[in-house]
Amino acid sequence: MDNKEIDKSLPEQTNDIESSSETDDEQIESAVKSKTGSSKTGSGLAIIAILLSMGAVAACGYLFLTQNNQNQQMLSTINSLDAALQATREEQQRNLQQLQKSLERQHAETLSVKKSMAGLYSSIENTQQTWSVEEVHQLLQLAVDQLLLAANIDGALTALDIADRRIADYGDPELQPVRQQIAQDIASLQQIERIDLAGTINRLHAVEQSIDNLQPDSSVATTDKETSADLKTTDKPDSVWQQIVQDLSGVVKIRRIDQPAIPLSAPDQQYFLRENTRALIMTARMALLRNDGETYRNSLQQAQQWVMKYFNSDSQNTRWTVNELKKLAAINLNPQLPDITGSLVQLQKITEGKLK
Repeated sequence: MDNKEIDKSLPEQTNDIESSSETDDEQIESAVKSKTGSSKTGSGLAIIAILLSMGAVAACGYLFLTQNNQNQQMLSTINSLDAALQATREEQQRNLQQLQKSLERQHAETLSVKKSMAGLYSSIENTQQTWSVEEVHQLLQLAVDQLLLAANIDGALTALDIADRRIADYGDPELQPVRQQIAQDIASLQQIERIDLAGTINRLHAVEQSIDNLQPDSSVATTDKETSADLKTTDKPDSVWQQIVQDLSGVVKIRRIDQPAIPLSAPDQQYFLRENTRALIMTARMALLRNDGETYRNSLQQAQQWVMKYFNSDSQNTRWTVNELKKLAAINLNPQLPDITGSLVQLQKITEGKLK
């Protein structure tokens, strides 16, 4: 019930009370008139009736005042509740506005964080991509250097294989042409006949040790002139072996024997002959490590000639040594190397295309 309804109900109640009072007055007057005309004994009853009517009027007035007070209290309570409700509504409205502002601020902060994270992820992804491409580039460059500078076929194959695995792990479809070129480069390297470096060195060492078991040829007379001719070199040596021979030419001295077919029976002559032959084989071994094919081949051919000329060719040891030197000299240290720069060029083209 609101204030308007209460205000409407109060006049209606007042009219009801006034109408009931008038009705009671009319009844009293009619009773007095009837009683006056009948007898004096009815006057007492009239007085009692009047008193009762006045009591009723007083009771009605009391009830009216009581009801009016209750209505006023109820109206005051309703007004208080309405004010409290209005204050609560306003407080809720303010809280709702603050909450909405807080949500908007949090949403803006979330968008900012998402934007920052997206930038960070993009930066990390670009860094990883750049690092992966740079790693592949370095591996391909290493493969080219190993092949061209050191003729290291195994090293070049290893670098190409690692580069191929890095591209596969990265999973960039734009780098697939590079993988195709790497596969072609690997195939061309695998077709080259490679040298067993460790095995060849071991074979040279075995030949070097076999020199002590060779028997001098008794039918050959070695003179100072012949030996000097064999060890003679130019004033400006063209190879390491020639330098060694030139240095040893002043040390080695084989005495001339006038009698023909005199064996190299002098211990110093045999010793220097064997040491010079070993020096040739050692020179070939160093040339093998340097991948110097010309010096390697010339040193072994010279050692082969010396063994055939100064040692007993009928001996099994001599025949094995000569045959082994011939096989070792036939090894090609400088085979035709393929061009494996195609994969590196392909990668550079793709990288430059991304930068543009």
